[in-house]
Amino acid sequence: MSANASPEPFLNRELKLRIVSAIVLAVIVLFMTWIGGPTFQLLWAVAALLIFNEYSNITKTAMPAFPKLAGIGFLLLVIAAYLGGQLLGAEIILLIGFVLLALWEWISAKSIFAAIGLAYAGLPFIAMSELRLDTLSGLLLVIIVFACVWGADVFAYFSGRSIGGPKLAPRISPKKTWAGFIGGILGSVLLSWAVVAYAGKAPGPGFFALIVVVAVASQVGDLAESVLKRKFDVKDSGTLIPGHGGVLDRVDGLIFSSVLLWFVLYIMQWNSSFDNAIPVIFDNVFLSP
Repeated sequence: MSANASPEPFLNRELKLRIVSAIVLAVIVLFMTWIGGPTFQLLWAVAALLIFNEYSNITKTAMPAFPKLAGIGFLLLVIAAYLGGQLLGAEIILLIGFVLLALWEWISAKSIFAAIGLAYAGLPFIAMSELRLDTLSGLLLVIIVFACVWGADVFAYFSGRSIGGPKLAPRISPKKTWAGFIGGILGSVLLSWAVVAYAGKAPGPGFFALIVVVAVASQVGDLAESVLKRKFDVKDSGTLIPGHGGVLDRVDGLIFSSVLLWFVLYIMQWNSSFDNAIPVIFDNVFLSP
């Protein structure tokens, strides 16, 4: 290639690769979401293990071998407990694992990277599994979560590139702009609304407020990974997904948004008499027939 050659063809090829791999990945994930049950739970169990592995590779200079192995062990116990039908047991194991790892690391190295990695991987596994459960309401809820996160990603990318303007957090992620941030929120709202309308329902009390909060959480998750990668001078979390990097690069926003939504609905179910309460509460409180 000559010194005067334009970089555009490479950029076009890279963008096409990103689009194709994103579509393939989305089709696989949506199909497994539609099946639900153990298939969906196993999908997120594998994702959780990949998330922890990629996170530990990013932070390997600050995470000794023992905390990493202990983190993997606790994560496997969390997954096994949940797949065995013990939600409370999985939550207790995750909490105990986090506390023990944090204490060990802080005493030995004044850090808690393995503990954070365990939470980073274990919480979205539980959250996504509990949002889906095995109900039609759960299917719709998870599709809305995907629409919210993917809408934020796509609209933030294109609005940021086309509009530009002031930077959102130049010291963390120099390419992100306020235009992209606002465009991402609007994209989340529009795409989530479209999913609800296609399902034959209408937004209910608090729907748009909740979606905006989840959309903001998605972009905060993206920034959080950017902080982590910048701290350890890493470009991508992995190379598993062509054009995107690792699994963590694709689900960073989904981690924060799914956990936040699950926590909100988890709190709300304490006063609920519904079976399969988390997805049903969303359907009854935030949607209208």
